[in-house]
Formats: sequence, C-alpha cells, structure tokens
Amino acid sequence: MRKIIDLNPMFHPKSIAIIGASGGKGKIGAIPLQNLKSCGYEGDVYPVNPNYNEINGYKCYHNIESLPKNIDLAIVSVGAQNVLPSLEKLAEREIKSAVVFSSGFSEAGEEGKKLQQKLTHFSRRFKIPVCGPNSIGLFNLSNGAMATFAKLKFTQRDPVGFITQSGAFGTFTYELAKEMGLGYEYFVSTGNEAAIDFFDYVDFFAKQENLKVIGGYIEGARDLEKMESAIESAQENNKPLVMMKVGNSKKGAEAAASHTSSLAGNQSVYESFFRQKNVVQVSDEEELLDTLTIFTKAKASRERGGLGIVTLSGGSGIIMADKCEEYGVKLAKFMPETTSKLTELLPSFASVKNPVDVTAQAFHELDKFLASLNVLLEDKNVETVIFYMQIGHHLAPQLVPGLIEISKQTNKTLVVCWTGASKETKDALISGGVCWLPTPSRAIKAVKNFMQYQKNRETLVQHEVNSCEPQQKEVGPIQGVVTEFLGKQMISKYGISIPKGKLAKSAVEAVQVAEEIGYPVVLKVISNDFTHKSDVGGVIINLKSKKEVNESYHEIIKKCYDSNPSAKIDGILVEKMSERGTEVFIGCFQDPLFGPCIMFGLGGIYVEILKDVAVRKAPLTRKDAIEMIKSIQGYKILEGIRGQKPSDIEALVSTLVHVSDFCWDHRNDLKELDINPLIVYEEGKGVLALDTLIIGKALEPSNV
Repeated sequence: MRKIIDLNPMFHPKSIAIIGASGGKGKIGAIPLQNLKSCGYEGDVYPVNPNYNEINGYKCYHNIESLPKNIDLAIVSVGAQNVLPSLEKLAEREIKSAVVFSSGFSEAGEEGKKLQQKLTHFSRRFKIPVCGPNSIGLFNLSNGAMATFAKLKFTQRDPVGFITQSGAFGTFTYELAKEMGLGYEYFVSTGNEAAIDFFDYVDFFAKQENLKVIGGYIEGARDLEKMESAIESAQENNKPLVMMKVGNSKKGAEAAASHTSSLAGNQSVYESFFRQKNVVQVSDEEELLDTLTIFTKAKASRERGGLGIVTLSGGSGIIMADKCEEYGVKLAKFMPETTSKLTELLPSFASVKNPVDVTAQAFHELDKFLASLNVLLEDKNVETVIFYMQIGHHLAPQLVPGLIEISKQTNKTLVVCWTGASKETKDALISGGVCWLPTPSRAIKAVKNFMQYQKNRETLVQHEVNSCEPQQKEVGPIQGVVTEFLGKQMISKYGISIPKGKLAKSAVEAVQVAEEIGYPVVLKVISNDFTHKSDVGGVIINLKSKKEVNESYHEIIKKCYDSNPSAKIDGILVEKMSERGTEVFIGCFQDPLFGPCIMFGLGGIYVEILKDVAVRKAPLTRKDAIEMIKSIQGYKILEGIRGQKPSDIEALVSTLVHVSDFCWDHRNDLKELDINPLIVYEEGKGVLALDTLIIGKALEPSNV
C-alpha cells in the first residue's frame, strides 16, 4: 500500500510565504502577491525579500529565519542554486508544503539533475510535499490561494480540477476555457515532479467534495502502482477523469521524455489501460474542454439509451447523423408514444424521426417547439438530447428562459448548440445551468465521451483473478532464448494447446514418435543456433510414412551442419501435422512502465501491412481478452464470412488469458514471447500453438 501524500496544506493553506517576493510590476515574485489580493485570499501572507519592508500592502520579512513557524505553504522563487538552502531554512521553520517556480533542474543538464535529486531527498527526509520545480504554480479559487505566477483573469469558477505537465498548455487551456464559459476551481502545474507526481494530484483532487470532474494533460507517468491507485480513487469518489495523453508519435515521445523525464510508454497500452479503467481519453484541447464542460453540467440519468437530436433544419440533422456514425454515437430509437406526441405537436412537413426537424415553423410556435424537447427528454430510450439552432437569434429573449427551465426540470442532459449566438445569449444559457457547446460536431464528440463513461461505470468491475491450478505451473526461470520444444512444454502447463509431438535424438526415435502420434507429421530442428529454421532446411512438413520420416531426419541434420558445422543441435521435434484454420498471433513484450503487455492480431497481411493489432497490459481478464479480439478489424474473419463457419472464439479467449497468466507469472524474467501462428479452428474445435518463441531477460540459454 503506497503512502498517501497530504496536500491539504498546499491547496487549503491558512498562511502563505513568498520567498523571493518582489514589488516590481510583472516580475515572477510579484504576481502571486497580486493574485492573492485580487482573488480575496483571507489567510496570512508573508513576503520575504531583504530589500523591502512592505510589498503590495503586506509586511515584508528580510529573511526566512524571521518568519513565524508552521506556515502552510511556501512559494519559492529564487535561483536554482538557492532553492535547496531556502527549503532547508523553511524546514527549520516547520513549513508544511512548498511550490518551486525556479527552473534550472533536471531539464537543464547533469548539474540540474543533481540539484533535483537533492530536492527529492529533501522532500522525503523532511516529509514536506514540494510541487515542481519548474512549475508555474497552483491555485484553489474556492479560497483564493493563488500560488502561481500565471497572469490570468480569474473570473469563472466551475467544479473542475485541472492537472498539467505543461504549464504553458495549462494556462492556454484556462484562457480558452474561459471563452467557453468554463473555469477551473483547482489547478496545478506539476513541473519536473521531483517529489509529487501527476497522480498524487489526481488522488487528492478525487477526494475534494466540491469537484465534479478532473481534467489532465499528461506526457507520461513513472509509477504504475500510483497511477492505478489514483485512478481507482477517482472512480470510487465518482470523479470522471478526462485525459489528454500526448507523446504518441516517436518524436512526441522523445520530446515528452526530455520535458518531464517521464516514461512515455507504449501509446497503445496507455489507450487500452485508460479504457480498462474508464478514463476518458481526448485527442485535442477542444475535445478536452468540451468534455469537461459536459461533465460539469451533465445529469447522470439512470436511463441508458441513445442520443436524441432536435434541429430546425433537415440538412443539419443529416450532417449530425453522419457525425454520430463517424464517432460511434448511437442515435436513440424513439418509443411509439414519443413519435405520436411529436406528430401532434409539429407541422405535417416536420420530421418526427431522429434527428427531429421541427422546421422554421418553430419560430412562430415556440411553445410547441419547447414541448417537443420535453417529449424527447421523457423518452426512456433517450439518454441525452442535443438541440442545434443556427438561426433565429432574435428569438433569444423568449427562447432562452424556456431552455433554462427545461434543463432545470429534466433529469437528463440537454446540450444546446447555437451557432452565432450573441455573447449575451451564450452567457445567459451558461449561467442558467445549460450545457452550451460551440458546434454540433464538438457536441457529439463530448456527448460520446459522457455517455460512454456512464455506460462503462456501470459495468466496471474489480480485476478478476485468472489462474491455473498451482501444480500446472511448475515452470522454472526463463533464461536467454528458449528452444521451441521447451517453450511449448512451458506454455502447455498453462493450459495452452500444442500439437502432439516429442523430441527425437535419432532417426529411429523419429520414426517411433511418428508411428505413435500418427501421420502426417512435421519435423523441425531444435537448436538455438538457427533463428529461422526454414531458411536452412530445418523444417520438412507433411511426411506420411516411415521412409519419409527416416530420410527427412537425415536430410535436416545434414543441411543444418552444412549451414553451421559448429551448431549445437538438441534434436528433431516430431509433431502431428495440423489441419488448416484461421491463423492468429499472440505476443508479449515488456513495457518500461506497464510491464508485460499482451498483443493479439490476425497473421499475415493484417499484421505486416495493416498493423491490425490489439494491445493490453497483463494480467488479462476474460472481459479484456474478449475486447481485444473484437477490437481488431479482422474480427469479422473470426466470426465467419462468405459461408465460412465461425471460429472457436471461446477457446481463443481462454488461450489469451492463459498466455497472460504465463507472462504475468514470469514478469521478472520474461523479455518477450511470440506464439505465431496460433491456429483457431471452427467453433468447438479449439486452438493449436504451432510455433513458440520465448526469450528471457537473462543471457544464458535455457536447456531442453
């Protein structure tokens, strides 16, 4: 169980000291004092600077030693070399937390890294949480604690906590959010994360009762256990976590690593991990802010259904329907009584199907138009409604109060998109509690995220335990490259089906094995000296008699020694020739953050060209395995197309879970695993691992 860091003194300080405070307008040491005063902070403020007796109305202290003891939060804005000495003096004054604005640490070369290590040790030694260094700071608008040098106008406050690994991006989104009528209540720029990382803040924000949603910009994480724990804390406290994960490309990952020294990790694993944990993933700042907006205004109705759309234009409805299909948003199928009520309310030339086109006639009968919105919201098949209006701005004085009243009365979420609406109209809707979003396309994306989160929250379960019986798992440590024969023996102990076969040390033994398991058979050389057995003639298939087996045994031995006279050949594997089926592959690799990760996909062109692969962090549940299989584009082939019978999906699911068990149990000594191909037969006929490659982290090869 990891230790929880107490960040209350940092975000709920009753007293704040500013080390390096300044009276100069616009200076970094001056801005926090200005922010504290303008935002009405009522706690004690202690500027520290030997050159001033008073700054901005606050008494100024000439040194740290003269400060009162037990100050909750210290803002440190001095040169990098003076940060640690300042913190040590503050520790003597029993400071409870600190935020370091100063740069010149791990982002500034080897000397900076050494300074940051000392800062980390300081925090651990004195048990003082330190935000930063290289942070633009943090704030809590609910109490006016503005420990930031960001020059922002703090005019809007919504129940949003925002965490960013980029200070500049954080301030940019704050300004952009303000234009949309959205404000952050809590904000923190994590900086270099010397002592507190991104997910420490997630855990803290998750427990703040006045927050409804947590947003984040993240380049990478360092501690998997901490990340999992914080995400679970957010789920337990019903705080949706909306994340913009960057560093997805090779260049982006390199930039992220140099920026925060985080482990970018495999982007596919991040995506699947967040999906497993019901973390909402967004692709850009607009989707981020739109999704945060809908979560602040949304009502979590227990009714699950689809999206209802109301427009004043048939063309707009068609465009929105297209966007719903593009984004994977289900349009609600209205109940018969809904259609009947709409038919009574609307003109005969209106469309009462979803999307509903109330036509321009609504301008002359606003009461009927508003009533039609209520009809949709009362339909149990409708979970959320988007109303899109692009004309009729002169009707705002009559229409806005009605929309606000409907939004208040319904237990569902009403989203209003009013293209070209005046600032007064937009502000009136937002202040009235209506969820306003700028365009239909953006609204549909945000609604998708909201509805998917609600659906997943209901089905989110604790991680299942998948295991074979203990006696089946007697597999020793993995070292170096494991031969195919031994690799198959290892995975078979985890319930993974392999062909019948034995290792033969002579032609006589090879014939005996073939007679025992039945023809036709395949012969394969077993040796770590041949990476690609087929290239040297080390594989011969479809042998149907004693004579063919005897001759093929000698042929393989000769060709292999001709290719490499010093090769160490452990024997020839004689296996039952398999029947044809659908070829898939299952693999495992070690991610620097997530550990063993399982890959799955169809073989051949689907892997090499289309990159049609699913990836998940181990260990897998059956639910994870099913989702992996269904997520690839080639799933239709497994379902059965053009008269082909469906494949044995159940056996494939079990095999994925068993492979995951194997990889998880050997997470400390396994480097990679590859089962390729795995043949999937018709429903009810199982699967068969035809080839297996296992490589351990240690260099010494495993013996047969």
